Amino acid sequence: MVTAAENPDVGERKKGDLAQLWVHKFRSQGQLYLLGYTRDDSVRLIYLEALGPHENFYRDLKR
Repeated sequence: MVTAAENPDVGERKKGDLAQLWVHKFRSQGQLYLLGYTRDDSVRLIYLEALGPHENFYRDLKR
């Protein structure tokens, strides 16, 4: 599995009020998880913003 740290483009860039966020979806033990991250390409850093199951993921990020 390719990770966001290895390839920051592996995720999908969101739109609207979460436009700065990238999300990588993956499964673990039959459960869908989302990893939300932001990027600072000028210094090649990735910031973990959220990690959790799909349920309420985006709602909780907007808080």
